[in-house]
Amino acid sequence: HFPKRAVTLFTLPLTPCAIVVFASRQCYWLRRMGGTSSSAACCLRRNEALHPDSDMDPCMSWHSIPDADEHWLVFEDARSEPEDLENIGPLGANKVRKRGSWTRLRGRPLQLVPEEALAEFDAHGSMPPRLSARLLCEEDRENLHLVYQVAEAVTRTWTERRLSPESLDPCVRERLAEGFPELAEWTSEDCCLRMLRALQGNHEAAIRQLVKAIECRVRYRELFSMLTCDVHCDIRVIGRDLQQRPAVYICARSQRVPLRQISPQILLAFEAAVKLSEPQGNGHIMLIADMYGFAPSLCLDPYGVQELGETLGSVFADRFATILMVDFSLVAQGIWSLAKPLLSEKTKEKINFVSVRKAREIVQERFAEPACARIHSSFDINRERSISNAEREAHAMHTSICDVPLGQVRSADVAG
Repeated sequence: HFPKRAVTLFTLPLTPCAIVVFASRQCYWLRRMGGTSSSAACCLRRNEALHPDSDMDPCMSWHSIPDADEHWLVFEDARSEPEDLENIGPLGANKVRKRGSWTRLRGRPLQLVPEEALAEFDAHGSMPPRLSARLLCEEDRENLHLVYQVAEAVTRTWTERRLSPESLDPCVRERLAEGFPELAEWTSEDCCLRMLRALQGNHEAAIRQLVKAIECRVRYRELFSMLTCDVHCDIRVIGRDLQQRPAVYICARSQRVPLRQISPQILLAFEAAVKLSEPQGNGHIMLIADMYGFAPSLCLDPYGVQELGETLGSVFADRFATILMVDFSLVAQGIWSLAKPLLSEKTKEKINFVSVRKAREIVQERFAEPACARIHSSFDINRERSISNAEREAHAMHTSICDVPLGQVRSADVAG
């Protein structure tokens, strides 16, 4: 969302390092003078679904969500871009953004249950203003003078990496050849301040973490753009607390495949929650991890745990307001010890290990109906032995407030 001149500067050839550093300075001060690098997620009601002709059975077992009708378009030269963009995908030319020699279709909007779609808009049908765009907490004001230093250092680091492509992961190198929109987005003032908050003002640690976050966003670019993945277990956005912060619910009992296979689903659940939190929840989310029935054998891959922990600790740094770990067994605590060093001290302080009884009390205090009823019913059905897996899956679909990552939403707000 930068002015055209700033975008052009960022897409100049990277041979002289000074050009890119100059570009970062231009973009930073353009943002300080009123530009913005983030926008609220668009919403659709159920009858405006992207796949109205889908024959997907709403009660079927965990399934693979069909690909959305969006894709990346890469042109060898900007002049070779087709003149008629109306025929490129169903979104039309007005949904296309261009930067230099590459073009990208915007990521698809989230599909919400009706009452959530209405909540995204005010009485006049417009999006409410972002709180974080207008207010700075005391900690942010103290760190504001470090923003430019962090943004410049991150830009310089990625400039050096692109000048030595052999040092990059093959997947990251391939994605960077298509373009690099993540750099501008993730060196914005908001992102830099968020990393500084997560690291309690340690700008050197914030630089390292932001570089890692950008690498993760590049590696999983298609995942975060398409917002679709194979669904292997019960992970969903289940509601909002009294402060309008979306809550992600994870049911450990539903896990049937190794951790590495459900990692994309975990990332998309958090991504959807963050998108929903930006207009009203100030960018913060909650996590309720119901560990009843946890199978340790599915999470013994140390590399899978480390990879997921690094992604969560960087991309979603300072996003979690509260984390409730419910009925966390001694065996599960052994797995937790592998991921714990990858999280910041600030995030660790937000983690609470509680019994299901205590969790019910906390949910009762922090959530209004019907979100409270949805969470309580999820606790109940997870512990009821007479309930079949198919019934649990149908309940998960019925109590999710958006289509990411499970793929469908209900038509009415019923706790079920």
